[in-house]
Amino acid sequence: MNIPAFPDMRPLALGDKGIFERLFKQHPPEISEFTFTNLFAWKQAYKFCLCRFNDCILAVSVKDGQPLDIFDPVGEPSKKKKAILDVFALRGRNARFVRVPEHTAKLFADEAAVRLEEDKNNFDYVYLTRDLAELKGEAFDAKRNFIKRFKENNSFEYKKITRANVGACLSFEEEWCLAKDCQRAEGLIAEREAVRQMLWNRDELGITGGMIEINGKVEAVTLGEELNPDTFVVHVEKANGKHIGIYQAINQIFISNEAGRYTYVNREQDLGVPGLRQAKESYHPHHMVKKYSLVYSL
Repeated sequence: MNIPAFPDMRPLALGDKGIFERLFKQHPPEISEFTFTNLFAWKQAYKFCLCRFNDCILAVSVKDGQPLDIFDPVGEPSKKKKAILDVFALRGRNARFVRVPEHTAKLFADEAAVRLEEDKNNFDYVYLTRDLAELKGEAFDAKRNFIKRFKENNSFEYKKITRANVGACLSFEEEWCLAKDCQRAEGLIAEREAVRQMLWNRDELGITGGMIEINGKVEAVTLGEELNPDTFVVHVEKANGKHIGIYQAINQIFISNEAGRYTYVNREQDLGVPGLRQAKESYHPHHMVKKYSLVYSL
């Protein structure tokens, strides 16, 4: 696999897609971080490197040349606990596992050497696809009204993102960042690069994109893909908020057109941002995907 054994590691590369796809197919993930798209798109921000350890693959965030955070080991579930304990035995408090799904965290419920820390800001919001596509019932009255207002006030067209129009989507991303003054916020700078990587490498990554044009100009962009056989994950959703109702419109139209064969839609985390949390809660999630950090406690 051309992946070195721990503690050696190398940077994650686009050519690693096949390795992760095979592993994720064998062991379908639940957390939004575990698509190859997400790992690859955020590799610059997190300096992701890869290594092999106890028959598992570790995605490691590196800072100043040293391992900082390690994601849930990718591989046979029966081998995860030993892999994590062995890493702690070698690295002690210099290792931390992050974004760990609940089924892995439970393995350490009675393990004195490992402390579990609930990571609520990174819980994934998961919705019934039919709820987002149909917006039926009183709970979604406000969403339907926003969409109605948007459609009444704008001459628009929904299109799939293709090689022919991806340049216009990249231009929209630049305009969005200019309006949000991205250069002044480290998180927005990282997000900007991640979105650009997804758009630049859309074909190679195999992700699905949709956009809304108003009077021939891109005013909303969204990107997503299959997370597991039951779940579609939305990685990106950006729009020009000057058009009232456009966020509600792109959300419903994209899910209706691209995610209909899935039972659930994972719309990722709120990062503890109050406005984002309120927006995600307003769509009434079916359930949350809990995540934890694992810290060596001895």
